[in-house]
Amino acid sequence: MERVLVVGATGDQGLVQVEQLWAAGREVVAASRRLRPAQLPQGVQSVYLDLQEPTSLPPALADIDTVFLNLPSASFTDPATILQGFDHLLQAAERAPVQRIVFNTSLYVGDSPVGHVAHDTRHTIIERLFASKVAATAVCPVIFMENMLRGWALPALRERQVLSYPHDENLPVSWISLTDVARIMMRLANEPDAENRRFVVGGPQALRGPETAALLSAAWGRQIRFESLPVAAFAERMGELFGNGDRLNSERITRDLQRVYQWYNTENPSPFTVDMAKFLARYPLALLNVKDWAMQNPIFDKEPDVGSGSKA
Repeated sequence: MERVLVVGATGDQGLVQVEQLWAAGREVVAASRRLRPAQLPQGVQSVYLDLQEPTSLPPALADIDTVFLNLPSASFTDPATILQGFDHLLQAAERAPVQRIVFNTSLYVGDSPVGHVAHDTRHTIIERLFASKVAATAVCPVIFMENMLRGWALPALRERQVLSYPHDENLPVSWISLTDVARIMMRLANEPDAENRRFVVGGPQALRGPETAALLSAAWGRQIRFESLPVAAFAERMGELFGNGDRLNSERITRDLQRVYQWYNTENPSPFTVDMAKFLARYPLALLNVKDWAMQNPIFDKEPDVGSGSKA
């Protein structure tokens, strides 16, 4: 079987890719500069890799057929550093036996730059991939279901039973699970017609805020309601969470996320809305819906209140 190197294997997204590859019987190597083998499925090989250390790349890429690439967000990390590390990887991959790079962009990426650093850094990476000697596929998930379990959303769900997110309540959002992102990457990795192509992907449903809350209610046995969090408040919260105590960095993150989330909400059609029908007709997969995902990820310790859930 093909040998797959997962770059960024100990992050939330890369770790799920490792788990899905391993469960499918693929030979997988987990690569990271902060490897903690205890995180990995038993039997998975691990290797040290730092994209800013070019000498770490040839040993990690030896005998690798496919690379699953995960990179930090340019919203929180210096874009020049990200691009430099990517270039190191690409140069090493062109000299190695790598046959395909499958890039998980972690966010929507369109056909052209849009003026937002996170998006445009990803766009530049895709352009460089498609111009390289290595076949590449870009998988662009629009928004992760697992975001609802993170520090900017989970407290409101647990403490107030509120899905508080910076989406207009009428904005259709195609939430996708990290598991399905990994499965899509696996599905496309060996497809000849996926070479040098970009795929914007979402989940099986495009849901407005109250519809998402209703499905969470049905899964968790609590009456969850949706709250359209002001974009400015969300951006400020993210700046505090990811600024690492650096005021200027926090302010930069806040400014960038405020601009990009206003764009998400006002762009027509919205980057958060994906019709997966054509993709699934060509590459059949059963994608996880919000209710089933929530049932797999309970957040309340107590027994559900009988009759408190939605009928959705």
